[in-house]
Amino acid sequence: MKQITQYNEITAQMADIRSKRAGFLTNFFIGEKRGELLINKELLYIVQYENSIFILHKDDDFYHLYFMATNIKQLHQALEQFNQEYSNLCCIVDIVGTQAVVEQLSTVFEEANFLPYQLLYRMQRVQNINEPQTLDARVLVAQSYQAKEIQNLLTSYFDAYSEQLPLIEEIEQWIAHQTVLLISEGDTIVGFVIYEINGVTSYLRYWFTHPNYRNRKIGSALLRRFFYESRHTQRQLFWVVADNENAIVRYQHYGFAQEQLYDKILINFAIK
Repeated sequence: MKQITQYNEITAQMADIRSKRAGFLTNFFIGEKRGELLINKELLYIVQYENSIFILHKDDDFYHLYFMATNIKQLHQALEQFNQEYSNLCCIVDIVGTQAVVEQLSTVFEEANFLPYQLLYRMQRVQNINEPQTLDARVLVAQSYQAKEIQNLLTSYFDAYSEQLPLIEEIEQWIAHQTVLLISEGDTIVGFVIYEINGVTSYLRYWFTHPNYRNRKIGSALLRRFFYESRHTQRQLFWVVADNENAIVRYQHYGFAQEQLYDKILINFAIK
């Protein structure tokens, strides 16, 4: 396993696999900006095989596993080698795509001793330009000094295996771009939303209400402010756990509808 020192090492490997013109499979979705941050923090590694590579992102006590391969057969063979050489590593893999693609690729990983952990699907909300905009004065833009508290809340209340928790530097960047909104009571953050706008699409990354402050319309106030800040986009996107029926009903209430795009998360046998 070799540490990655430059992002172009990844793009070069990707180009090499594509150049074989034998197909291309991947779940690698780390953009250059985040990739450079992970590289600078010495958190990205690469494992190379003949027609496949694995990229590993070191997290607290496990690795996020990404693959690039020419085809299913080559991916299966590379996984067998990887398991033999790195049987002590706890790895989590996200497989994103249509239901058919997810089922096909997840079978390969399940045959390599990965176990299903969670299934998410993406929900979309089309912007309604005639929607009345009611803003709650409690909702404020987060300040830089609040980044660590937000990170602590994410770590405490979100699932690190399935939520792709951000680094403190990413939270600081979102705050600098004024895309973190929150409600506080005294010095305590009781709810927040984190989002990103990319062109005509607004991505709702995290939506949180502290369990001790439920039923105070904190979550709805934050979400409506998110809609307002996204008023110049055409759609809003959000990932939801497939069996979280209460959350799904709530999102549907706000106009979100399910898309046919899934994220199946699998964990290898090393995690107990």
